Amino acid sequence: MGMDSLVVAPISKASARQRSGRAGRTGPGKCFRLYTETAFQHEMLPTSVPEIQRSNLGMTVLAMKAMGINNLLGFDFMDPPSAQTLVTALQQLYNLGALDEEGLLTRLGRKMAEFPLEPAMSKMLMASVDLGCSEEVVTVVAMLSAQNIFFRPREKQAQADQKHAKFFQPEGDHITLYTVYEAWKRNNFSN
Repeated sequence: MGMDSLVVAPISKASARQRSGRAGRTGPGKCFRLYTETAFQHEMLPTSVPEIQRSNLGMTVLAMKAMGINNLLGFDFMDPPSAQTLVTALQQLYNLGALDEEGLLTRLGRKMAEFPLEPAMSKMLMASVDLGCSEEVVTVVAMLSAQNIFFRPREKQAQADQKHAKFFQPEGDHITLYTVYEAWKRNNFSN
């Protein structure tokens, strides 16, 4: 199974041109480029790589399987992902129990496809019912679905880090997020 992460990557030449065109569009403006002319000319791709070719496809593959599309390698994608990306998504779904040995959707997989979530999160929600911790897991899933909840202003980074440390839980980030939510709840959902 894999984890999604935000990776800093260079922009394409097309994106750079588009961004510079936005500077000054509605009023005076400037565009500051934080790369060299050589990098622009020789290192940047002409256009951006389509999202489907650089993303975790677990949720997409699960939705396609739920629609009855089983031959993913033969599917006519507009911008086809690599075969390895599809295989990785299929392996993830198999490991979660959403697909059987033949790559077909299981009963569990069909239920997982009903959630608008990454497959691991939908499996987590479903397992929480049997484990008697649905309220806690729903909270963690919601917290993971939000953008970073920790505000860290540039001029007060040390102070923000100290406040953040008060919530730290050695069991991991999920429990830390749950602890933050519970503290917010105890404060009547207020700062």
